[in-house]
Amino acid sequence: MPGPRFQILTTEQDGEVVVNATLHRPADHCYRLFCDADRIPEWLWVVDTAIVQERDESNRALRVDFMGALERASIGYTLRYAYSDDERRVSWHHEGRGVEQLFGSARFISLPDGGCQLEYRLDTRITEGLPPWADELYRTRPAESVVIDFCEYVERDADIDDR
Repeated sequence: MPGPRFQILTTEQDGEVVVNATLHRPADHCYRLFCDADRIPEWLWVVDTAIVQERDESNRALRVDFMGALERASIGYTLRYAYSDDERRVSWHHEGRGVEQLFGSARFISLPDGGCQLEYRLDTRITEGLPPWADELYRTRPAESVVIDFCEYVERDADIDDR
């Protein structure tokens, strides 16, 4: 069985971890999939549920309540989203409960071969005293883990439609 078709590179820029992934799917397609909050539990396995509380005029999630899987418990948290369609960029930050810090962004850049480059940034810290995420990789390399889950999702089903 051939290995994954995507490639990832993790770097540090100005003290922030940045994960870049090359996908063999169009940037518009990947951007729409990533921005579909209703689908997040399909590909991000540490997220059990995503309930959209507020949507924009394009029916995209603006505020979402998540339930994530910790080692011995669950954690609830709310994210607020902002979109820049011209840049194919989505950013998020947490509101209120569940985590000390959680913000990030994802940008999809078209490549000449018809694929795209995903630039993913994440800064997260769960509230002290809670158990770690259910998967050790989400504790030690959360940005990289999210990118791998998303890339595997896109690659796993090349016929994922844009519902």
